[in-house]
Amino acid sequence: MLWRVCFCTLFVVFCPVEHQAQQPAAGSAQPAQADPAADASGSSGNSDQKLSGLAVVVKVASIAGDPLFHADGYRIRVRSGTVTAFSGRLKSLVDVVPGTWIHFEGVRDDTGVLIARKAEFFPPGSRKAFAAMGTRKAKHAPDYQPVTRDGLLDADGHFVNPHTKVRYSDAGGPCGWHRVPADQALQERVERIGMRLVPVFQKQLPPDNPSRIAFRFYAVTDDKVRSVFACNLGLVLVPKDVVERLQNDDQLAAVLADGVAFNLQRQLVTISPLELVAGGSEVAAFIPALFPAGYIAGDVAEGIVGHEMDARLQRELARIALQLVADAGFDPWQAPEGWRLLASKDPTRDIQSLKYTREGKYQLSILKLQYKRDNSSPSAVPPASATGTTG
Repeated sequence: MLWRVCFCTLFVVFCPVEHQAQQPAAGSAQPAQADPAADASGSSGNSDQKLSGLAVVVKVASIAGDPLFHADGYRIRVRSGTVTAFSGRLKSLVDVVPGTWIHFEGVRDDTGVLIARKAEFFPPGSRKAFAAMGTRKAKHAPDYQPVTRDGLLDADGHFVNPHTKVRYSDAGGPCGWHRVPADQALQERVERIGMRLVPVFQKQLPPDNPSRIAFRFYAVTDDKVRSVFACNLGLVLVPKDVVERLQNDDQLAAVLADGVAFNLQRQLVTISPLELVAGGSEVAAFIPALFPAGYIAGDVAEGIVGHEMDARLQRELARIALQLVADAGFDPWQAPEGWRLLASKDPTRDIQSLKYTREGKYQLSILKLQYKRDNSSPSAVPPASATGTTG
């Protein structure tokens, strides 16, 4: 439990700040008349909120001459009046490509696009900077290995014989020593969906590029966690029971996307503090030397979310996950449904009786603003259970 608290404490200083007036404590009870799409803090996601954050750009688009960046779960528009600054080899907006980091401040317009008032851009970290994440990151990580027989997996993605005597201290972190079943159809499905979520720029990086994350996705045997593990070096694990609870590929994509989002954002540590100071960023002093390995996504994992700083981390990853899901061609509206199905310890409970999780309710608020769809569609209206708290 201590490693989880430590990680959230370090990571939250980089999460975007959503400035809201009279914001209730995270996880507070929702009134019966509350908007079903309200987030965990009771906000319905007003478009005049001042938003800021620091995140990696996962996609670049251009509309009417104004560049549009997909980052931090937002679509960020930089206009002629935006105050911009560039660090390192970056000199102008022309140099900004996926993989660049953006520190932004602005407000949403009526279409859900965040109009940046300020935007600072930083290049990806260097090989030397990546060493700050530990010796494992400095080395080339293994790529995906097909599962041909049952095995044990450590937190770095290395297999050993399932009958091997192992010590937890040798696992490489909280994600280590999970049993991986040799179910070819299951493993291929998890890997296929997971890799669709990885941003295109990541897939195009050569193996020796320090920014490349060697993403691998495996289904594992674990009946205690109703979520997804994000481990060292792009290793994302999902319990077999979780896969079986979810109803379709879109919901599975939403759960796996939390693990992808975590791995993308944790590379924040590689940005040079000197570059951040030069750019005037207030977050420079808070960059930790190392993010602890291992993260369990979603507030359905007991004991992780209980404080506002932890909830901020969950909200940031929930936003980025929606963006990854949508960019990959999956239905982002299935994300809160997937988390709702995982909320109960009892998999036999009537689906209609399940309440939305904190993460699911927050995702509904983002979907309403940024992923609007035809209200005549039956699935566009959240069911009544959206107004409750997690059971």
